[in-house]
Amino acid sequence: MRRKQFSHGIGTYLCMIIWSIILVSCYNDDDLKNSISGLENRVSKLEVSLQNVQSDIATLKTLTDALAQNKSISSVLENEDGSYTIRFSDKTEVIIRDGENGEDAPQITVIENEEDGIYYWGITTANGTKTFLQDDKGNKMPVTATAPQIRINKETKEWEISTDTGKTWKSTGVYASGEATGDTSLFTGVSQDDDYAYFTLKDGTVLKLLKSKELKCEILSGKQYFAHGEKKIIEVEMSGISKYTVTKPDGWKVSLSGKGLDITAPAAENQYAETSGKVAVLAVATNGQSLISEIPVVIGVAPIVVSVDKQTISTSLADGIEAYYLGVLELGEYSSESVAELVNGNSARGYMKTQPLDKMPLTELLGKEPEAGMSYMVWAIPASKAGDTYQADDVIATAIRLAGTVELQISDVTFEGAMVSAIRKGCTSYYTGIADKAYYSAETVVEDLAYGSGTLQSADYSGPLTGGVLDFFTKATPGETYVVWAIPYKEEKGYEVSELVAVEVAIPALTYDGTATVNIGNVNSTVTSISAALTPGTDCYQFYYTYMTELTLDGYASDKDIISYLVKSGKSSKVATNFERSALEPGTKGKIVAVALNSQGQVGALVKMQANVKELSYNSSIAVAVSSEAGTQSVTFTLTPTGNPVKYRYVHMKLSDFKNYPYWGNEETVKSYLSMNDGVTEITAASLSNNRLVIDDILFKTEYVLYMVAVDAEGNPSSTMVKESYTSAKPIYVRKESGADLWNASVPKVTIDRIEKNGNFYNISYTVMAGANNKEFYVFEASDSYLSGKMFDEQIKTVMTNGVKSTADYSGGTTYTSLPTNINVTWIDMEGRFYEVSKTVIEIPTE
Repeated sequence: MRRKQFSHGIGTYLCMIIWSIILVSCYNDDDLKNSISGLENRVSKLEVSLQNVQSDIATLKTLTDALAQNKSISSVLENEDGSYTIRFSDKTEVIIRDGENGEDAPQITVIENEEDGIYYWGITTANGTKTFLQDDKGNKMPVTATAPQIRINKETKEWEISTDTGKTWKSTGVYASGEATGDTSLFTGVSQDDDYAYFTLKDGTVLKLLKSKELKCEILSGKQYFAHGEKKIIEVEMSGISKYTVTKPDGWKVSLSGKGLDITAPAAENQYAETSGKVAVLAVATNGQSLISEIPVVIGVAPIVVSVDKQTISTSLADGIEAYYLGVLELGEYSSESVAELVNGNSARGYMKTQPLDKMPLTELLGKEPEAGMSYMVWAIPASKAGDTYQADDVIATAIRLAGTVELQISDVTFEGAMVSAIRKGCTSYYTGIADKAYYSAETVVEDLAYGSGTLQSADYSGPLTGGVLDFFTKATPGETYVVWAIPYKEEKGYEVSELVAVEVAIPALTYDGTATVNIGNVNSTVTSISAALTPGTDCYQFYYTYMTELTLDGYASDKDIISYLVKSGKSSKVATNFERSALEPGTKGKIVAVALNSQGQVGALVKMQANVKELSYNSSIAVAVSSEAGTQSVTFTLTPTGNPVKYRYVHMKLSDFKNYPYWGNEETVKSYLSMNDGVTEITAASLSNNRLVIDDILFKTEYVLYMVAVDAEGNPSSTMVKESYTSAKPIYVRKESGADLWNASVPKVTIDRIEKNGNFYNISYTVMAGANNKEFYVFEASDSYLSGKMFDEQIKTVMTNGVKSTADYSGGTTYTSLPTNINVTWIDMEGRFYEVSKTVIEIPTE
């Protein structure tokens, strides 16, 4: 029996194995392969999208810098892929792409401040609202200063933005799917007229730059030989071109774009095509000035083929060519006429060659070391056996451009840092970065460039190592060695280690046993913070300081270890400062620690001052009762205190907002915030008139709630929190039809000053003049669909909530992708009556 059972088990097991093999052999892994391929494709697209947006931010900075520096546009040329090559008067250039089908990305923009005329960085939300970006101190960020940084969070897959040089990152709420084409761009259009070039951003903002009047059009080539149907792109240097005309031999195809002169020879079957001739470009400037640049073209075998590979030159000779002339000139010195004159002269023998070249270094042919970023023309002419005079049309030439680089130099190294200069050599923009030497790897830098590392620069730099410009680097640690690196920016994907330039900066270490001192004043503490004044003492050049809990201090073996931490991670100052550490837990025990050093980098003794946070203690002997009297636009709270509170803390919000962040409808959470004085409003009792608190700018007919605690002289809150709910008053409405006389007599006058079409956008400016008996009015630009479906009173609320409030004549302007749209206005008269919204429709202008 046991044997039968065992045999039966083996048979069953073998059957299962056989069926498993059959199933595996029949498995189709196409879906898995497609899934992996799709994932790789999306990751690749996101990398491209990130690079494009970073590049566009740099381009946007370049454009606004050009405005500030009065640079002009030398040429605007459309490339075959629909992008535009923009060249400036200082010979720098940028490429702008149309991101219509690209990945959704944060709409980084620039906003011109009407008060000072300066452009600042901004961001446009999905509903079209533009807001200024602010740095870590809450200030607007001029475009001429540090640009915002962007990245894609690998975990949340959301676009994030940093306005403090990468210290902190904030989600933009825009999801990076990787499903789009990857042609992401902040720009949607480029156009030009005789005098200006116009650059339109995705949010409709238009930058207008003056075009250069200098005219230049140079085809960087000599005579070109083609096979039938062969296509070549010949580089062209140009500026100041408003329009151009291309002429060519019959049967040839020629076009001019930002990439150069695109020439295609006729097919062999085209018996009517010309086999030789000249391709010429007639370029015309806005002032009517014109010039012609041309090269000979011919179908046939080139007697000499000149090829360049990086900084080497090779030549190959056709049958029958026994000797030829070969030379090189800087681009600014080259012309086919000057070469012909040179070969016809007495010095021609010095250029004679009788053998083909195989990767001759440019240095040898030039007779000196070539300069990085320079352009040269390598020319050749076959020698004439008959001694004929050489013509300019005989010259064969090709351009050789040396790769740009960045020259890095370090000077004035002290324990505080160093001075750095970064000078461009033949490149328009470049990435920079700073790293600890212990963690620096050239291979890692190059690899990380594809993921948004490095800071893109569009100008030479000369300034401190710690300036926060070359990297998110604001403090050098004495005794550390850093690596400053730079690499020229290039449009095509992929960088090489050989392109990277790096220099080391060794910061001298501090020495100890100095005599410098720093003084810590009296410590003030609350239930959440400590503070004290710090002042320089004897021989003090600079001091470092921070706050440490007792638990943290116990982790250091000696004062020297604490000093090392202060120097590396603490705050520093050279002048007296008020130090405060907030957001601490009640009852935290710790010390303020500080150390001073003299101008030679000699460190004094560590100074410690006990600084304990107060325990949170509720005062049951104080309290406050609140009653409210609400109007349509303001509310008055009457406070009735118990005991002797010296302050009050409160939170006032719409009831609907209470259900959201940060309270989530939890009253205990509100009490905690009030007790800790965290993100709430605190007022003194002495500042109130007759114990009355007035809050303005509330919305009519809306539910609100106020939470409040009383506070004693020691900062202790009352043990009870008071809640006061109310609904703001319903106003007297004036309707357009039922109150026509009153409505028509006081309606603000809207005048459309300008409607200008620019590409796919309409630029609109308008004026709103206050009507008779107007106390104030609100202006909100939005399409009719934004308000449609809402009752008239909700329309008034919407305009008041989203619009601009004004008590005098108001001038506004905006940009739209489509029309019609509305200028919506509501107003309040001197008697406090609210008026139904006036809607001025902006139509597409007739041609």
